[in-house]
Amino acid sequence: MSAESLIERIAAELARREARRAEPGTYDVEAAVTLMLRPAAAGLEFLAIKRTEQERDPWSGHMALPGGRRDEEDASLWATAVREAREEVGVDLEAVGRFVGQLDDVAPRTRRIPAIAITPFVVAVQPGVVARTSSEVEYAVWVPLEVVVDEALRGTLQLDVLPDLEFPTIEYGGHVIWGLTLRILGQLKEVLNRIGYTGSGPV
Repeated sequence: MSAESLIERIAAELARREARRAEPGTYDVEAAVTLMLRPAAAGLEFLAIKRTEQERDPWSGHMALPGGRRDEEDASLWATAVREAREEVGVDLEAVGRFVGQLDDVAPRTRRIPAIAITPFVVAVQPGVVARTSSEVEYAVWVPLEVVVDEALRGTLQLDVLPDLEFPTIEYGGHVIWGLTLRILGQLKEVLNRIGYTGSGPV
């Protein structure tokens, strides 16, 4: 299966159902993130970033997807996603991207973070698209899509502030993905499972 065929199958599966939005009144802030898929020699890759250490950022230092809070000037959450991708990693989704679908909204599970509804968009970008860093991004890395379905890369994380809890992770190339980002990738994993993608063999 070619990378383009895989993208088409993902798009078709996402189109089968309407993405669940957060219930009005359950959040104070809206945000959007982008799950970018890029064709590469070995198949599809997705873009992950490591956020820079910033005192006011609740996800400071975490592996994440490009995105952020909706501004008053943003006409829609899609506009938020486009703006944030341009600002954070220098990718113009309107020029080099194609909308693939939308995943269910997610929200933080800790009360230490303000009530926020995060809408994930899946976007295919052209081969060879390069992400650059910004003041908000320490580095960006393209991760093979098969990492999402590879159970051998699953682990757990314990935090000093919550020593009695273990958080599921994906660990790849020294990068540890967990929390909200892992939950979004978990939705993508369900889509990949439904279309029979195992990550093995040629794409």
